[in-house]
Amino acid sequence: MHIKNWLIAALFLVSPALYAHTGGHIGHSLFSGMLHPLTGIDHLLVLLAVGLVAAKQGGKALFMFPAIFFGLMAAGALLSAVAVQIPFVEFFIALSLLAFGLLVIAKDGLRASAHPIMLFLGVSFFAVFHGYAHAAEIPADSNAIWYFSSLMLVSLVICLGGCIIGLNTGKRMNYLFSLICLSSGLYYLTAG
Repeated sequence: MHIKNWLIAALFLVSPALYAHTGGHIGHSLFSGMLHPLTGIDHLLVLLAVGLVAAKQGGKALFMFPAIFFGLMAAGALLSAVAVQIPFVEFFIALSLLAFGLLVIAKDGLRASAHPIMLFLGVSFFAVFHGYAHAAEIPADSNAIWYFSSLMLVSLVICLGGCIIGLNTGKRMNYLFSLICLSSGLYYLTAG
């Protein structure tokens, strides 16, 4: 597929209606929790990026990087559940797209870095904002545990999909994916 077609697809994907954190469209069921990670390009791209970065690093990172990300995402959800106010959540979610987009194309993955775990932890800090936003959108009269559990399960499947893609593709796919992340993040920053 030519780069022009990829760019058209990327522009289509950055439609504001596709963002997970627009509010007002969340149902009250386990099923809606499962669909939520699939309906927002911001969350979807970051989860795929976690998988891609873990695959590039290899070894223990295949399990450790997603575990770190999901642990921080759960911490963000907990902050929301206990009513801690975090300002500029959507701004930080947009920045997460930029940060993960750059991390995916970091020279030879994270292997070139002296401290790959510290770099990944720094970028994964954004997971707190993703978890916070998701928990803040859970309707008051729904079962929050079922909703968030199903959301996390589907998020894990997406992340594992990113690992599989990362293990079976090369630099060209990483650059294309990075371009989509970066363009989505920039669009989201300017649209908000």
